[in-house]
Amino acid sequence: MRKLALTVVIKDYDYITPLLLGEEIADGLDLKLDRKSGIARVTEDSKILAGETSFSKHLIRLSQGDRRFVGIPFFAYHGFRHRCFFIKRGSPLHTLKDLEGKRVGTNGWPDTGNTWSRAALREQGVRIENIQWWVAPIDDPNAPNHWQGDEPKNVQPAAPGQTLREMLIAGELDALMCPLPPKGFYQVDSPIVRLIPDYRKAEQEYHRRTGVYPGHHILVVQRSLYEREPWVLRSLCDGFDKSKLRWTQTRTIWAEFSPWMLADIEDAMTFIGSDWHPSGVEPNRKMIQKLCDEEYAQGLAKQPIDINAVFAEFETVIK
Repeated sequence: MRKLALTVVIKDYDYITPLLLGEEIADGLDLKLDRKSGIARVTEDSKILAGETSFSKHLIRLSQGDRRFVGIPFFAYHGFRHRCFFIKRGSPLHTLKDLEGKRVGTNGWPDTGNTWSRAALREQGVRIENIQWWVAPIDDPNAPNHWQGDEPKNVQPAAPGQTLREMLIAGELDALMCPLPPKGFYQVDSPIVRLIPDYRKAEQEYHRRTGVYPGHHILVVQRSLYEREPWVLRSLCDGFDKSKLRWTQTRTIWAEFSPWMLADIEDAMTFIGSDWHPSGVEPNRKMIQKLCDEEYAQGLAKQPIDINAVFAEFETVIK
């Protein structure tokens, strides 16, 4: 039987190696993985039929009635966010609660990671509407400013060419909220440090309280592909799941990326479970519901999002 040729745009994660090497396959598909295009293009380039995209932005599209893309509950990327808050060395701020009423810079308002970061603030009782927010590139003045123009009234763009790093060091901001450390963060005596130095402990306590390990990216396919070949949803999810399982089975054998990575892996398995990146709706229901609730609570969605509608097509295919 001839297989359907399909290119999937996805980041270069360790767990996709078995698919790249052909050790695992997606049934019925002649699968090619494009790891270089950048996932932003998945929803912008009509030639891309499948790929990884922001879960938050997918939910926002659904809330607006935009159903051009069909979601697959394979969560390509998870990550806690307490590590994503930065302050100037010597700042009197020490906790998320200290950010109430302060000036905070971020690199993009609707991004999934920043949505989860604001959720962490709200979980600590911080009223994000009382924070003065600035949106700008983190440390590259030539990078695109992800200001969209429909942000809340307490969110504004920085001046053209201005970066969050410069604003923080100059005292124009009290803190940054961004996915990656600013330039120079790892240098000795960097002027920028983390708000929460022991973010590991803070993230573990967050997980104990909420039961949530934030998911950031999902797989989507264009609706036109789904309508022609609905079985592709299951095939992609199963293929990536099998690749992840093979990777999972060997991660404790070749855990030498850092001297104590094995200890970290064993700790995570004890704390969260052996599969801390589960696929499917039911294993992720609490996390999905939490993000749906946050989209509405933070004003990113104008009406509540029905969790049962998020992956409705996938649920129909697998029945």
